[in-house]
Amino acid sequence: GWAAGLEEREGGWWPRFDRDVMVRSLAENARRSFWREWGQVACPTLLVLAQSSFIPAREAEEMLRQRPATMAMSIPGTGHDLHLEQPEILHTAVLDFLKGLCGAFSMVCW
Repeated sequence: GWAAGLEEREGGWWPRFDRDVMVRSLAENARRSFWREWGQVACPTLLVLAQSSFIPAREAEEMLRQRPATMAMSIPGTGHDLHLEQPEILHTAVLDFLKGLCGAFSMVCW
């Protein structure tokens, strides 16, 4: 889980990444809107949200309003790191979504 990303150093446990590099790499997400890009997505989409997400409910609702064909789900008992907290549920959800696409388009899939 998340603790695997820590290392013991003088004074306690620290993230394995450089804080300044992480802050710079995430800065664009905090300053920029991605609504234009969201509107340009043309492929089938599965929106997976954590039960305790940092994405406000009104933003998720707007995503679905703008692209009503988007499939959405919330994974119970999860926060931002839902892929670490409930990997089996996420894996099953993505597989089911992809299998549904294969059936809907009569594609040959795994």
